[in-house]
Amino acid sequence: MIVLEQHRATLSIVARKALKACAFVSVSIIASLAQAQENAIESISSSQQGTNVVVKVMLKNPVVKPPVGFTIASPARIALDFPGSSNATGKSTQDIGMGDVRNVSVVQAGDRSRLVFNLSRSMNYATVVDGNSVLVTIDGSGGLAGPLASTVIASGASRPTTVSRQALRDIDFRRGTGGEGRIVIDLPNNQIGVDVRQQGQTIVVDFLKTSLPEVLRRRMDVADFGTPVSIITTSQKGENIQMVIEPKGIWEHSAYQSDSQLVIEVKPIKEEPNKLTQGTQGYRGDKLSLNFQNVEVRSVLQVIADFTGLNIITSDTVNGNLTLRLKDVPWDQALDIVMQAKGLDMRKNGSVLWIAP
Repeated sequence: MIVLEQHRATLSIVARKALKACAFVSVSIIASLAQAQENAIESISSSQQGTNVVVKVMLKNPVVKPPVGFTIASPARIALDFPGSSNATGKSTQDIGMGDVRNVSVVQAGDRSRLVFNLSRSMNYATVVDGNSVLVTIDGSGGLAGPLASTVIASGASRPTTVSRQALRDIDFRRGTGGEGRIVIDLPNNQIGVDVRQQGQTIVVDFLKTSLPEVLRRRMDVADFGTPVSIITTSQKGENIQMVIEPKGIWEHSAYQSDSQLVIEVKPIKEEPNKLTQGTQGYRGDKLSLNFQNVEVRSVLQVIADFTGLNIITSDTVNGNLTLRLKDVPWDQALDIVMQAKGLDMRKNGSVLWIAP
C-alpha cells in the first residue's frame, strides 16, 4: 500500500509538471501569435483627386515597412500585403465606386492582411507610408502614379537615399542565347524612378531625376548583334534621361530590375499565321507586375505562390533581401529572375516547387 501511494504521488507530481509545461507552451503560442499580429487595419477611406483615386488605410500602430504589392492584368487587380497585421475594420469588402476602382477586399492569410483592389482595367499605383497610415494612389489617367508603382516612405519612417540628379553608371547591350536583345543599365541605386513603355514601334524608357554622363550620351547601332534591337539612343531631357529603343520585325519586350540593375529584354517572335496572337515564347504564365523595395526573398516567393496557387517550399538556407521591379512579366519568368538574382535552384513535383541554393 505504501508503494502504491508513493507511485500515485509520483504520478501526481509528473501530471502537475506536465500541465505546467502545457500551460507554458500555450501561453508562449498565444504570445507569439499576438506578437506576430501586433498591428491591425482599423479603417479604409477613399477620395478622388482629379483622375486619381486615393485610398487611406489607417492602422493601429505606425507602419514599419511599406506594404509589398503586385498587380494582375486579368482580372485587373492591385494587391498589397501588410505583414503582422489583422483586419479590425469589421468588413471583408468595402465599396469604393470611384473611377475604375470598384472595391477593396481585406483577406486574412496567416499573420498578414492582404488588400485586394478590384479594378475595371489595369492601373498603376503608388504608396506613401506616413505614420499610422498608408496612402494608396491609383492612377486613372493611364500614366504612372509613381515610377513602376513606386513606394515612398514619409513622416518619421526611415527614408531612402535621395535620388536627386544622380548619374547613370553604365549602359550595355548583350545578345541572349535565344536571340533576344538585352539592354542592361546600371542605376545609381535601387530607388531611381523608371518608366518603361511602348510607343508605336519603339520602346521609351524615362529615368526620373537622373543625369547622363557625356560618355553615355550616344546613339548605339547594335543591328550587327542579330537581335530585334537595331538602335538605342540615350539623351538628357531636362532633369530626366530618355532612352529610345528601336526594334525591327515582330517582337515583344519585358523590363525587370534587380537591386540597382535594370534589364530591358526584347525578344524576337516567330510569326505563326494560324495563331490569332503572337508572342510569349518560352514563358507561358499569366503576366503580373511586382514592385519590391528591399524585402525578404521569402516574401517575394510567397507572393508568387499566392498568385499561382502553387505550393512553394523554400530551404532554410534561402535568405537575404531583394529589390525587384517587374512590369507585365509572365509569373514563371518572374520566378526565374528571382532565382537567378539570388543563385537559387528549383525542383518541381506536381504542384509543389522546392527552392534551395
